[in-house]
Amino acid sequence: MEELKDKLVFPGDKVGTHEEWMPGEETYEENGIIYSKIFGKVEYDEDKLEANVVPFNPVSEVKIGDIIYGTVRERRKSIVTIDLALVEGSNRGIAMDMEGTLHISKISDDYTDQIMDKYLKGDVVRAKVTQVSPSVQLTTVGSNLGVVRGYCFNCRKGMERTGDTLYCSYCDRRETRKISKLYGRITLKSK
Repeated sequence: MEELKDKLVFPGDKVGTHEEWMPGEETYEENGIIYSKIFGKVEYDEDKLEANVVPFNPVSEVKIGDIIYGTVRERRKSIVTIDLALVEGSNRGIAMDMEGTLHISKISDDYTDQIMDKYLKGDVVRAKVTQVSPSVQLTTVGSNLGVVRGYCFNCRKGMERTGDTLYCSYCDRRETRKISKLYGRITLKSK
């Protein structure tokens, strides 16, 4: 996993194995694999034998029109809450604990009556900022916006895009989402 040193990663990206490293800051272990909890840069502590993910610094300010990446924290009947992490085009993270909301009417060009079919907790979303004050409001209307990384409801493994659905090869399960046409093609690069 040394090839990941100083690389930028998404939440849920593999950063090591328990055989090589101990889970360190902003990581978690599941079935012997160490994953990132946040958007950040991978660092390995050779002395402590830890795999760590360091958040971006300094923080970016969010402006109307920015394309952001974030993780779905909560879904309600008509609103999705997204923990904001990164402004596209910047290698700087967004201030900790900043969230945005996505109203059901701003999910898609098509009529949407069920948020549960469009977003799942933990999904990584690419969205556009439509308002910053008094709260951050988002939209995913458009083919380039929506889920760019999805995780299986059943096993929480990463899913592959197959047509208009996501497929989990571990569970042989298909799920629907508001999928960005950029699904699986987003890579973060350090500047």
